[in-house]
Amino acid sequence: MKKSLIALAVAGVVSAPAFAATANVDIYGRMAFSVDFADTNEAGDSDDIVTGRDNVSRIGFKGSEDLGGGLSAIWQVETQLNANTGSAADDEFANRNTFVGLSSKSMGTVVLGRHDTPYKLATGKLDPFGDTAGDYNTIIGTTASGTIFDTRANQTVAYISPTFSGFHAALAYVEVKLNEDTDAAAGNNNADAVSAMGMYENGPLFASLAYEAYSGGAGGGSTGVDDTDAWKVGLGYAFGNAKLGAVYESIDSDVAASANTRDAWYVSGVYSMGAIDLKAAYGVSEDGDSAADTEFDYWTVGADYNLSKRTKLFALYATVENAATTAATLSTTGYTATPGQDVDVLSIGIAHTF
Repeated sequence: MKKSLIALAVAGVVSAPAFAATANVDIYGRMAFSVDFADTNEAGDSDDIVTGRDNVSRIGFKGSEDLGGGLSAIWQVETQLNANTGSAADDEFANRNTFVGLSSKSMGTVVLGRHDTPYKLATGKLDPFGDTAGDYNTIIGTTASGTIFDTRANQTVAYISPTFSGFHAALAYVEVKLNEDTDAAAGNNNADAVSAMGMYENGPLFASLAYEAYSGGAGGGSTGVDDTDAWKVGLGYAFGNAKLGAVYESIDSDVAASANTRDAWYVSGVYSMGAIDLKAAYGVSEDGDSAADTEFDYWTVGADYNLSKRTKLFALYATVENAATTAATLSTTGYTATPGQDVDVLSIGIAHTF
């Protein structure tokens, strides 16, 4: 599920390190595969059965060392398996959250390496379909140009505060070395990014606010001279056997008439009945600033049957509905979309965490 939680999270996703005070190495991971019935409505292509699609399986290693005085050294190496592709590029070792750092219960945690940005972590737990065909990154962080926010950043230095009365914060910074004399980004010598979030989680209430900005072509749809930034707010509430979530996001690009300048919103719900979780979600990426119609929306319904705390069966039906010139697709599937055509997927599978 979407729980690459800075592995520093216990109470609030990123508040305190989830590492034992031991020099031993802990091995963890997730294996999830599905059989999909996919219909991308492409001309000349009938519906397809896709067997054994990998739903973001991964394996990781982590550990810590007690340095005394409440201070610990922490580390993690995590790799996505991509077992259905066999692509050398996709299967690069340590391509997920991989970092080293220092952690103090009273002062907070500092990590250096590759990690989900605070912006991404701010609303991840509001996505009940994370790492499946119904993943909310079909909408959140994504525009008609593709996913430009809600990402995992290289060369990151991040600080995560302790939790105070249910509240904690995180801040990350990235800067890439450029040759100021020859780089094409003349007039903007810095390729950098900043990401920040605050999160409150206490009892049934969850709330978060996040901001992220890219410049100098570092990412996020920015160019050498044009910046792109985004902010979002997330709200969640649990009552009885039900959980509700909502996210509103606004992306702004300095590029004139950009499809990346757009607003989006997303809502989700989960109702639990014993071992069964019934789930639904709906989201809209509104029309951008370009002359073309770039709006698209999606909805997903599904259910999980929990065989144990670590093993479940899942089934879902997800759809992306594209405007005439939009070719958005379900974010984790890789199924090709044709402009103006819908993408429909029925996915049935099994997931096991260890």
